[in-house]
Amino acid sequence: MLSPRDFTSFQEGAKRFQKAMAGIPDRVPVCAQMHEFAMQEIGATARDFYTNPEMLAAGTLEIQEKYGIDVPVLDYDVYNIEAEGIGQAMKYSDTDMPDVDRTKPLIRDYDDVRKIRTPDFDSEGRFRHVIEMNRIFRRLIGDDTEITTRFCAPFSLVANIRGIEQIIMDIYTDPDFARRLFDRITEELLVPWILRLKQEFPNVTSISGDDAVSSLPIVNLDIIREWNVPYIMRLRELCGPEVYVPNWVGEAHLKEPEQMLDLKRQVCPGFVEGQDPDVERLGPDWYKQYARHHELPLILGVGAGFLATRTPAEVAARVRHYVEIGGKDGKFALYLCNLGATTPAENIAAAIKTVRTYGTY
Repeated sequence: MLSPRDFTSFQEGAKRFQKAMAGIPDRVPVCAQMHEFAMQEIGATARDFYTNPEMLAAGTLEIQEKYGIDVPVLDYDVYNIEAEGIGQAMKYSDTDMPDVDRTKPLIRDYDDVRKIRTPDFDSEGRFRHVIEMNRIFRRLIGDDTEITTRFCAPFSLVANIRGIEQIIMDIYTDPDFARRLFDRITEELLVPWILRLKQEFPNVTSISGDDAVSSLPIVNLDIIREWNVPYIMRLRELCGPEVYVPNWVGEAHLKEPEQMLDLKRQVCPGFVEGQDPDVERLGPDWYKQYARHHELPLILGVGAGFLATRTPAEVAARVRHYVEIGGKDGKFALYLCNLGATTPAENIAAAIKTVRTYGTY
């Protein structure tokens, strides 16, 4: 049963996060991606959860509050929204998060590029659903409380409607076609959609593009430089500096991992983010030194696989290590990555308890 009351208590956590990004708060704030975990906790089917704006918004807040998450984060199957809205075939079930049907890519040849057009955001796909979900979420925590609005970044979107293997092949064998596809995705779909979100939520200061596909070793640095950065910068130019993309990973694969972070700073200039397994391999101190050198706040993410498979004691040890090093002198937040339906509740509790024990300034 979802709670009918409001969640304005999250205003304190949101302010804690803002203070942490600027300096030293009372303690390290914790944010989490946990829509799949929330679905499991409230006992909803995936089909209902991802198609019912009120259930997802209120259910996410209820579970974030239950486990002591500071920052109110509205997350969902972000990678699907724009693709579904222009006609990409989808797969829905009662048990799993929706996903594109990868056996039926929307873009198979040159002529299919014409399918990419500006949709009616009020009637097609789940665009209206996303708007309503954001509106409900804001109302429950207080309309003045800032939350991040989300979209699917260009490269991940193209990969979903064309296929990741195919678009990488296009980049090397038919770059003119690839450019045409990326140009149309950016100009005809993402720019109008982001501008619509800004129209609906004129006070929004954070519009985050999800772009996990644009990570090493799925792609390489040359692809990121030539095919990722330019289109995200185009979105920032046309839609405003609120737009950014924070979640590329894979720098630990490089001999000079700062090359990846230098590219990430171009598309996410407001903070430095590292996630496991990169942080585990490079160490939190490496990220802290990089963030200090560039005078930026730092967010470190504890990995989803680690949180799902290790013991509470192991989770507590890693969280303490990240908090004690990352939290030195403030400008730090901890991120629990992609908590899934199978993530043990005791591991989340261990992470939160550890932050509150060792993350107080």
